[in-house]
Amino acid sequence: MLINTRDFGEVNISENEIITFPEGIYAFEDDHRYVLLSPCGENKYPMWLQSVDNANVCFIVFNPFEFDGGYAVTIDDETVKNIEINDGSVLDYLVIAVIPGEYVNSTVNMKSPIVVNSDNNKAAQVIAPENYPIKFPVFKKEEIE
Repeated sequence: MLINTRDFGEVNISENEIITFPEGIYAFEDDHRYVLLSPCGENKYPMWLQSVDNANVCFIVFNPFEFDGGYAVTIDDETVKNIEINDGSVLDYLVIAVIPGEYVNSTVNMKSPIVVNSDNNKAAQVIAPENYPIKFPVFKKEEIE
């Protein structure tokens, strides 16, 4: 199917690529269907989490394990139910980036990751009870200098 995107114009996607957010994403509760676009190559970050139904709703996302190899989030019972997580579920995590005018000051929200149940492509944004920062720098200072 063809969708309109904020950054890439029309893109052809497969129905099985659609990730459904039963509760939406915080502040975007009316948008439930998204697709991950990877302009840097297949499964390479950053990726764009693009709304299927609203071209203007798009988030740049990263894999939180790129920043913290021991990243672990406790998922509440309501989320477990909403995205149908069971003992054998394969979960993927994404963190939303904020990219200011000076891209070197970009941050990711490690406190409110997106959890994707890869078995059924259902997802939810959660607030981690663990002590993770809301604004974690994407670039280390020595990478910039």
